[in-house]
Formats: sequence, C-alpha cells, structure tokens
Amino acid sequence: MTRGSIAIALLLLAPACGSGGEQTAGDGTLLEIEVPASGRVFLQLATPEVVVPAGDAAASTDWDLAFSGYDVLTNSGLSGPGDGGALPISLEDYRAGQLPSTPFLLQDEAGGAFTRWYAYDGETHVAFSRYHIQAVEHEGRYWKLQILSFYGEVDGAPVTGLYQLRYAEVLPDGSGPTVDIEDLDATAGGIEGVDTAPSACLDLAGNQQLMLTPEEARASTAWHVCFRRSLVSVNGELGGPGTARAADLQEQEASSEALAEVKERTAESEEARFNAADHAALTDPAVAYRGDHIATAFTGRWLAPGSSPPAPAKDAAWLVQSADGQSRFVAVIERFEGATDVSPGRVIMRVKQVE
Repeated sequence: MTRGSIAIALLLLAPACGSGGEQTAGDGTLLEIEVPASGRVFLQLATPEVVVPAGDAAASTDWDLAFSGYDVLTNSGLSGPGDGGALPISLEDYRAGQLPSTPFLLQDEAGGAFTRWYAYDGETHVAFSRYHIQAVEHEGRYWKLQILSFYGEVDGAPVTGLYQLRYAEVLPDGSGPTVDIEDLDATAGGIEGVDTAPSACLDLAGNQQLMLTPEEARASTAWHVCFRRSLVSVNGELGGPGTARAADLQEQEASSEALAEVKERTAESEEARFNAADHAALTDPAVAYRGDHIATAFTGRWLAPGSSPPAPAKDAAWLVQSADGQSRFVAVIERFEGATDVSPGRVIMRVKQVE
C-alpha cells in the first residue's frame, strides 16, 4: 500500500464528536509542558516527561513527541529518524476501549493548504472533495483552484487519481477565464507504482501540465501545484524550490463539515462559490498563505476551530507511537494556559500507554 492510499484510508479516523466528560486519574499521567513560540520542546512518552535529546535532536530517537508553537510533531518522516507517528481518534471511542486496529499511523510529511481537501467515506472507501477554494499566490499573481473529483474513467471503469478540477487567475478587475481540467494524471503508476513514477504538476501561469517524478519536482521551479495520488503539493518551502504559496479559504470549515454534507456537493452546486472568490477575498490580510511545511496527524485537527485565543479541540485524543516503533500511547490534550497567537503557552495533557 502506498503512502497516498494509506493517507486516504486513515482519514476515516479523524476526530468525531464524543460524549465529553471530565478527565480522571485513570485516563493517564498528567503532564505539563511549557511550549516555546520557536524551537522545540521534546517529550518521551514512556515516562512521560520532557527530555533534552543528546546531540542533534533532529537525528535522535530519544524523543517521541515535540511541540513548537502550534505545531505538534512525531519522531517520524521529516521531523525525526524514528518509527513514530500518530493518528487522531475520538475521545468517546478511546473511553469505550475502541482503538483502531490498523497497523498504519500518519507520519510527518510535507503538506499545506491542500492537506484536508477531501472527506473520506469509510463504508464505500471513496474520497469526496470538499470543494474548498484553494488560493495560490506566486510573485504577486493570484489563482483560485477547486478540486471537483479524485476519480476519472478509463474504458468504462473508475480510476483513482485522475483529478477533475478548475482554476482561474484572479485579477483586481475580475477573474480570468476558467480552465477546466479533466483526468489530470496523478495515478503515479497506481497502488503498485514505484516511488519514481511521474505524476502531474500544473504551471498555472502558463496553463501547462508537466509530468514530473518526485526528484524532478523537488528540483524544478516550473510548476505551482503538484498532484500525486491523494497528496497535493505547493512549490514553496518544503514542497519545492519555488516561492509559490497557497491557502484554503474554507480551512476553518473542515473540522465541522459532516460527511453527509460534503457528499451532497457537486461541481454544479459549488460553482457559485468558485465564481464568488474575488481579488478582495484572495488578498485579504487574514488569508495565511504558506508553502508546504511539516504536516502531521495533529495539523489542522488539534485546535478548536475559531477559538480565540486558540484552545485544544474537544472530544479528541491521539494515538501516538514511540520513536522505536514498539509502544503506543494515547495522549489527551486537556487545556492551554497562557495561550497567545504564537504559542499555546503551557499545555496540560494526559498520557497513557495502551500497547
């Protein structure tokens, strides 16, 4: 199974609303962490305790979880050399003893504005586009992009990774013509495809599609957005050598959108939202443009939508694997003390080993 298909399968387990309730001592060991606005503070979960890794922390397996501002990292992927990872689960399921049986956890990888572009139906195993408007900025030019579907058709059979989408440049005096793309090839050879298989990238300024291998994409500034199976990357920061940035204009809606609501949306019903995204909306100072950065199981999920100051999501828990890949823990974030715009201040959490 590829990482892209694993990511789709795991989204079923994103936090759901539970019954709530007060924490008790039986829910794990209480831990308080002072989180800096920059730099990282590291946790070892078996104890649990704050630790100072020996030597270079980026090359160390002496830690399992790290906090940096409002980023929560696991010792895996881009964050560390360990075999860690995490998975969001509902607090209600955890209290009921219903932990996911999947052996796969989400590891830390590059992600950004497109991290939550779809909602996943675990019964039918289908990914449904949220039809959010993705705003892309590059060298003072702006585009809006809307993913319509993750599926195309070949010889009458549905194929995963053939994107249907539309985009348009957004100018101060109105939007340019809408470009409709059918069957953008992000299959990368399918589930059994090799990591070096090419997939489609878009040059929005030149209205071109480029088929690039991951290595070619990492070395090229000729593209703005790349599609590889379920992963969508922006050519900036960790996503590539370019200076493109992007933002999900409906990011705050993702945590509260019901699957049934998302499934009702169609390219036709969401066309009005696409057309309404104008220059003022894309250049609003409140829109947080970024290239790709480290995305983890916590990204976009561990903070309560719209909270000010930021607060942890309610009724959510996190299954976290240790850096050595041998043990798993459930972490429950209870509250923040002294939260600011750049840091949660003191994080009050509980940790309990489950395996």
